[in-house]
Amino acid sequence: MSGTNPVFLVRKAKKSSGQKDAVLWCSDDFEAANATLDYLLIKSGAKLKDYFKAVATNFPVVNELPPEGELSLTFCDYYQLAKDNMTWTQIPGVTLPSSEAAAAARQHIVDGVDTETGEVLEDHTENFGNESNSPAQATAPAPELTVVATMPLRHRVLAQYIGEGEYLYHVDASQKKEILRLEMDTDNSYVQNLLLAAENVEAFKKAIEHDIHKIVNAVKKVFPVDGKTPELATVIQFLKTWFETEHIDRGLLVKEWAKGNRVSAIQRTESGANAGGGNKTDRNPDYEHTLDTLDVEIAMATLPMDFNIYELPGSVYRRAKEIVKKKESPFKEWSAALRATPGILDYSRAAIFALIRSAHPEFYHYPGRLQGYINANLTETDHENPTEEALTAARHTPEKDAVEEANRQLAAARGEYVEGISDPNDPKWVKTGTSQPTTEPELVKNVGNGIFDVSALMQNSSTHGTETNPETTSNVQVQKADSDEKQAGDAVQAGEDDLGTGKEAVTVENQNQAEAQQNVPESQQEEPEAAWPEYFEPGRYEGVPNEVYHAANGISSTQVKDARVSLMYFNARHVEKTIVKERSPVLDMGNLVHALALQPENLEAEFSVEPEIPEGAFTTTATLREFIDAHNASLPALLSADDIKALLEEYNATLPSQMPLGASVDETYASYEQLPEEFQRIENGTKHTATAMKACIKEYNVTLPAPVKTSGSRDALLEQLAIINPDLVAQEAQKSSPLKVSGTKADLIQAVKSVNPAVVFADELLDAWRENTEGKVLVTRQQLSTALNIQKALLEHPTAGKLLTHPSRAVEVSYFGIDEETGLEVRVRPDLELDMGGLRIGADLKTISMWNIKQEGLRAKLHREIIDRDYHLSAAMYCETAALDQFFWIFVNKDENYHWVAIIEASTELLELGML
Repeated sequence: MSGTNPVFLVRKAKKSSGQKDAVLWCSDDFEAANATLDYLLIKSGAKLKDYFKAVATNFPVVNELPPEGELSLTFCDYYQLAKDNMTWTQIPGVTLPSSEAAAAARQHIVDGVDTETGEVLEDHTENFGNESNSPAQATAPAPELTVVATMPLRHRVLAQYIGEGEYLYHVDASQKKEILRLEMDTDNSYVQNLLLAAENVEAFKKAIEHDIHKIVNAVKKVFPVDGKTPELATVIQFLKTWFETEHIDRGLLVKEWAKGNRVSAIQRTESGANAGGGNKTDRNPDYEHTLDTLDVEIAMATLPMDFNIYELPGSVYRRAKEIVKKKESPFKEWSAALRATPGILDYSRAAIFALIRSAHPEFYHYPGRLQGYINANLTETDHENPTEEALTAARHTPEKDAVEEANRQLAAARGEYVEGISDPNDPKWVKTGTSQPTTEPELVKNVGNGIFDVSALMQNSSTHGTETNPETTSNVQVQKADSDEKQAGDAVQAGEDDLGTGKEAVTVENQNQAEAQQNVPESQQEEPEAAWPEYFEPGRYEGVPNEVYHAANGISSTQVKDARVSLMYFNARHVEKTIVKERSPVLDMGNLVHALALQPENLEAEFSVEPEIPEGAFTTTATLREFIDAHNASLPALLSADDIKALLEEYNATLPSQMPLGASVDETYASYEQLPEEFQRIENGTKHTATAMKACIKEYNVTLPAPVKTSGSRDALLEQLAIINPDLVAQEAQKSSPLKVSGTKADLIQAVKSVNPAVVFADELLDAWRENTEGKVLVTRQQLSTALNIQKALLEHPTAGKLLTHPSRAVEVSYFGIDEETGLEVRVRPDLELDMGGLRIGADLKTISMWNIKQEGLRAKLHREIIDRDYHLSAAMYCETAALDQFFWIFVNKDENYHWVAIIEASTELLELGML
């Protein structure tokens, strides 16, 4: 045995088996010892199902300890486990075998051999001959067995390899020699590739023996030993795929690989059927076809235009992705039906297109008919080479102009004028007057040395106090911009090489200009939606949405701050984007105050305020019970079970009673004499037997009306009452049943709705608000109240109020520029800016929590906050890029009912520090 600590195992026998508990100890690990114990039990004729699993216990130090590596079925006759199930104690009242007998038994063992039985007791040896009384067998040498679990990984793999499909617990000397021979046989590429693959797959090295047995046999099924030797990379790919596949799917995986389909996973439909995907189709061999990629193909097949289905136009692909994202019809219905079809991934792309494009356009409205159509028409014999009929039905057009034609049709669908598709006589394309094209003035001029003239751009801005003359004509076709795509129109941009060279860098946007003006009154014209360029030239831009600004070119002050944290953090957040900070629906009080103070008109668009509970709405269970009780009290009273029972008993009392049969002949005769004459059928003069008289009495009793039942539930009693008084029961049925007053709150709500569907429930209002289907930031009434108090404090402040409400103020204006020292593009967006007699002032609104700071130390604390949070860095970038002369921070305390306001100017020293 090895030099490890000894392991003492016990397998307790089940009471129903009648077997004895088995113990074994050896100096080996638990797995090897457990395997040895199982083997010896099976060898002794026992069945493992008669025993519980083996348990390791503390090692007992007693004279009756069995020899190492030998099974003992008598040890538990003398010893038992204590309450901790770990320590062995002697069974009370049991006499242990004498030490002399034990010594005598030990005298029979000489050099590891029992002289009486001939059993060899060497380490790692077992005697297979002691089960027979034959002297020849008693002296036969026992085979040397090695536990497979104790062997190195390569030997464990080869042990299962030579097992011919059987799981090997042990190997004998001859099998071990074969294992060593295979390991050293470098000419056997099959075995060597298997061993190298096993050592290069981490899951294989951690696998248990049963999994090694299964995977080795799976390899032999996929790659037959007498066939072509597989490449090492292929074997490694199969091993990794096998271990990554769920146990229930591994059989299917082996079958697919054995057929030559190198699938990476077994994909299943929602019903659990195999979705296929292993065979070769008309798709690119390197293309991984899944249920998600099938959705894209389905969406493309639902589009009306023809195109090359193997060289997909970019516009068609983007439109298909949009259809999938929005789950538009008929894609949604086709996807649900095809995803539920077994083996759907085995069919070619042409078959999918032909199936969808050949169907009746209204089939998708009827799921049953659609599934029947799929079952009847989705047939294909050669998935890799679709027939010409299938390609024709799929409307496959491999011509070179297919992409251009698809783009033209998509442009027309978006509302653009396309020659040959759009109607040139449509009024929206016709002008009533003529005009000569004019050259628009350059809004941004590069005057050299990193200085840009933006006077033309700022001429009509709100800070200059001038307004643009209203336009009376328009050359722009109004259209709705797709929310999932960036619309840049036909923007003509200067290349990057033009920046910083002193040449003009101008962006001109032509929004699909028509050749004529529309003779439409100004009041009826729609405002064309702004189209933002993908690249912003240096200058000033108003009204840029948040998402456009944050995705635009240039380094923001936030990015510079992140770089000051660490370059590793900057790289993770802004370059590799492994750190993603998404907007949370949880309220940010700073954003709410910002909206109320600077852009109150955007409050409804960005925030969802908790709805007010209307008067009379149900709010608690008590109000529900109160309504139900009042409703039940207003209903006409129903007959109770006692009332119905009384009516039934009253009816039964009016019925004639049946004649008793009598216990004697005289009593029977007395009853017979009381029968009507027509029932006294025994002729006079004949003997009146008791049997004959009882027959006559029974015949009479049958003719009497049967009494109704007066026991049972209220419904059962109503059924009896309907027999005797159906009109009363009909009246009772027309009465409204009272509502139940017990159950959960949801049950009570449903009960109230059953009689008053228009009633309002506070829970439903709040649940609908919390669902937040529009993705807005949720604001409770309490939070809004606090924010409004903060807004009030800001507007009532003598200085802050004037800044926030100044008529020439501009909010969230975006500036793009180039840093002179580094040449890097930068962008800034101050909260507030205003122009006062040529003096340009900027400001940022900051909410802060400093309820416990003394007033005399507040200014110093705010200066420290500015430095710690790098506010001075942002201010320096604002002043440099936006050409601001002064900059202020407006701090407001957000702690409830304590909203002081402090205004701090960015000093020259702070700005210089921020520029470093």
